[in-house]
Amino acid sequence: MVNDYLKYITIPVNKILLDNYAKLGLDEAGVIILIKLLEQDRSGSTPMDFSQLLQGTTLNESSLTHIIQSLIKERLLELDTHELDGKYIETYNFQPLYNKLEDFIVLEDKQPKKDDTTLRELFEYIEQLYGRTISPNEYQRLNSWMNDSNYQPEQIQDAVDIAYKSNITSLQYVERILSSTSKSEPVKGTGLPVISWLDGGSRLDNK
Repeated sequence: MVNDYLKYITIPVNKILLDNYAKLGLDEAGVIILIKLLEQDRSGSTPMDFSQLLQGTTLNESSLTHIIQSLIKERLLELDTHELDGKYIETYNFQPLYNKLEDFIVLEDKQPKKDDTTLRELFEYIEQLYGRTISPNEYQRLNSWMNDSNYQPEQIQDAVDIAYKSNITSLQYVERILSSTSKSEPVKGTGLPVISWLDGGSRLDNK
């Protein structure tokens, strides 16, 4: 029962912050303190409790002060002064952080995206050429070429054609062609064993 309860003791963490904190000039200690500050703000803790921020960390008060000063210097938060019950208290304003995180969303939206129709046509072309359905691993590999290595569908189709003309049906060899083409090196399809991607990479020449 206790273990089941522990699974649900979580705090919300901004995924954009988690994915891009290094680009904001934060290290791991900085992002942990920022997450703790955000959680205190959500829970309505006013003023901010330094002892709670330090709890569970390896930091001392001097290190914490330095981190918070860095957050202010990097314009990730602002220090505001408010009057509460006749006393002036300092609170943190996280709007500068949210503005910067919003920039990552806008930048991501502006990134060119592969046309789904073109990708589907490429997969259908390869399936028709080899007379079989592309496996999940092959699908993932093709997607990686386009999304991670930034190869165009036309480049991949040309490499598949070159390999096929040499009776080679191996995605590994197609990848070598893509790599060689990107380096402007000549690609030779002769003198190599014929490998099939259809049956786990076995040779087609029966040697």
